[in-house]
Amino acid sequence: MKNKLLIILLSIGVVFTQSCKDYLDTPAPDLSDAVYFSNDQAAITALAGAYDPMAWYGDMQLDDWAIGDVVSDDAEKGGENEGDQPDIQALRTFTANAENSVILGRWQIRYQGINRANKVIEGVSDNEKISTDVRKQVIAEAKFLRAFYMFELVKVFGGVPIVTKVLSPSEYTAPRNTEAECWAQIEKDLKEAAADLPKKSERVANNEVGRATWGAAKALLTKAYVFQKKWADADATATEIINSGEYQLDPDYGHIFTLDGDNGVESVWDIQYGDFNIGGWDRDNEGTTVCIFTRGRDNGGWGFVCPTQNLYDAFETGDPRREFTIIKEGDVLWAGTDDEEEFYIDAQNPTGYNSRKHILPASQQGQMSEDPLNWHYIRFAEVLLWQAEARAHNGGDWQTPLNLVRARVGLPATTETDGVKAVYHERREELALEAHRYWDLVRTGRGNLMNGYTDNKRFFLIPQVEINLNPNLEQNPY
Repeated sequence: MKNKLLIILLSIGVVFTQSCKDYLDTPAPDLSDAVYFSNDQAAITALAGAYDPMAWYGDMQLDDWAIGDVVSDDAEKGGENEGDQPDIQALRTFTANAENSVILGRWQIRYQGINRANKVIEGVSDNEKISTDVRKQVIAEAKFLRAFYMFELVKVFGGVPIVTKVLSPSEYTAPRNTEAECWAQIEKDLKEAAADLPKKSERVANNEVGRATWGAAKALLTKAYVFQKKWADADATATEIINSGEYQLDPDYGHIFTLDGDNGVESVWDIQYGDFNIGGWDRDNEGTTVCIFTRGRDNGGWGFVCPTQNLYDAFETGDPRREFTIIKEGDVLWAGTDDEEEFYIDAQNPTGYNSRKHILPASQQGQMSEDPLNWHYIRFAEVLLWQAEARAHNGGDWQTPLNLVRARVGLPATTETDGVKAVYHERREELALEAHRYWDLVRTGRGNLMNGYTDNKRFFLIPQVEINLNPNLEQNPY
């Protein structure tokens, strides 16, 4: 189910027309705030501009899988050879420098998102031209988005400058805040957002699927607690989401990764993509290039994110999630339909496997190598596993939520008696190749499972261009 949000994104040029420049150099809209933020529709259109960066090519479409999957032990880079996307290969081998383009995109696009969210909050707050209900809703969504972008910065770089307003030139050289201060700001924004955001069921009823919800804010808050090892808070917040009745596990695991599964019963927060066939490439179509990146080279793709033998072997015998995650030589997908396709492994593939979760059959593919398949940022299965992980640390009932995830795919209750180990195992299989593995390893102290990793490489280098612009930014060790 797609939604009006994507259509709105195509009409925001008057408000936000800048390219991917440093966030400190992001120009203000041509129109003054007093002129632009003159009615409810203007506020909603500007809000759509704050959503937009998360769907750009250099953001979730590239750096999430590049770091979350390829840098981990779940996948090799793939592509034509090691020189294809060399900056990803440098991340994979923990030899990246401060000129790395993937990390630069992570910093710049996230701060552009924060700047846009701040612009919306300032333009709408205390603005009597905007109705009370719309003002309240828009501010809540903008705070959610600001927290989302900040979360994605902190998990990569650690403490970064906190920006909660549109900056004046004299404020362009702020030093880094501590990691604890950043987490506190994320928590504050998410709590305030959740208080004013509607439930997912309300979004569906109002044809607003794709916009932030109470559940999305609560889930991102839970994730922030998990990263900080605040287990009691994580358990309590995950339990709120579970008890809300807003979400359920999709009974068909494979269905999640189809167009029909976008924004489905298991979706807590999807990054929205669509194919409007308006020409061009990159973010012009509002589609995702993850499809073409991960499809095998001998089947018309670019062959990145090649699952490792280690990941293949980690699945239990009879676990159907493996076939919906990994493609091997001779596999036939969409059998019995006009899209039936046999898959082959090209000679350059470093592992002998291809990724499956982010590809579509030919009849559903978009234009210019951009597909309309959403990126599932948070699924209900992960909320259950967060609850299990928190309870495993706190001595609570971790078995019930974990075994619900297993039962969905027909697996028996776990025989593992160590709750933490059971959760680690289940997260890997349930969420494989959804860009979680690297973060799971480093946040749980298991970075040694990745070749080349050392503890001083927990956080990536701040882009050198940013330090050149702001000498008060202290570089990370690496």
